[in-house]
Amino acid sequence: MSSSTAGGSPAEPATARSRSPYIDTLRAAAIVRVFLQHTAPLGALTTLLPAMWVMFGLAGYLTAVSLRRGGAARTVRSRLRRLLPPLWLLGAIGVPLMLLHGWHPFTWTDLIPWVFPLVNPPGSEWGAALVVALWYLRVYLWFVLLSPVLRWLFERAPVATLLTPLVAAVLLSTVVRLPSNAVTDVIWSTAAYGTAWVLGYARESGLLDRLAWPVCLAAAGALGAAALLRAAADREGLHDQLVPVLWGTAVVLVALRARPRLDRLAGPLRRAVALLNARAVTVYVWQLPMVAFGLWLLGPLAGPPVLTVAVAAVLTAGAVLCFGWVEDLAAKRPPALLPSAPAPRRPAPDVVRAPSGVPAR
Repeated sequence: MSSSTAGGSPAEPATARSRSPYIDTLRAAAIVRVFLQHTAPLGALTTLLPAMWVMFGLAGYLTAVSLRRGGAARTVRSRLRRLLPPLWLLGAIGVPLMLLHGWHPFTWTDLIPWVFPLVNPPGSEWGAALVVALWYLRVYLWFVLLSPVLRWLFERAPVATLLTPLVAAVLLSTVVRLPSNAVTDVIWSTAAYGTAWVLGYARESGLLDRLAWPVCLAAAGALGAAALLRAAADREGLHDQLVPVLWGTAVVLVALRARPRLDRLAGPLRRAVALLNARAVTVYVWQLPMVAFGLWLLGPLAGPPVLTVAVAAVLTAGAVLCFGWVEDLAAKRPPALLPSAPAPRRPAPDVVRAPSGVPAR
């Protein structure tokens, strides 16, 4: 295997023109937060960095960049090419293991979501750790498929396109009660994360840059206050599903409005950020199986969180070394155990462009 340059986020190309230290660092922080939540759950981590909303917001931004540069068909093909191979490799290993340990009931149609996850890939009780986090890939896939339509709508009615998913999430949580099934899972997740995704379009277009900071903070504050009020009213501990939607959207609004300069990151930190971005899908799909494997290895020693985190981190790093090369192949790079270190350079600024119907500055 040879060296390769660092890549982007899950299913996102990362050319030299589109590298943004802030975007890359925020994505890497979200990936680390997901890992820590699975190894040493802390409510403060979720509050400080609602990782799923941040990841979908960043993905929406990078998808908008690609739609502008390469068009709809090329963008969708590129995302699918980068998203699916790591899932296929996980399935090639995990599905036979689940069958060997007894997967009942199993039908051959259960393999379809492992090839193209329009619904969550199924698994056995033994293999729960292999499949429980794969809902993210399913949601991501739907946003990729919908991205050209969402972009078309955003260019014609940006504010309405931004608010519609959030309004739908509010209605689905307060007025309309959907039954729980594969179809309603897709409907809910599209509503829950849709505004975060479209906020990425707003960043790329320049719409967020034209939003004054006092207005941005007031909007985020209103969303955050609504989340806190609903959380306080949840006296029975039912975990109101609208609370994380409101809070996550508030955090993403502020995070994507910001444009700090992070082009002077220290060498080791820059290297770690580049590695996490180049192996983002691999880290995501393998970290929970490695956490479960680590807990099994530790047995009765699995109490201290520091030990659990350390063992899971080592095992996840091993999985990245063993399986991360598939992301190089998906990105049409020579496969490598680790991506080569990025050379220090002046990053290209984020490009902003006004959508149709939005006045330029």
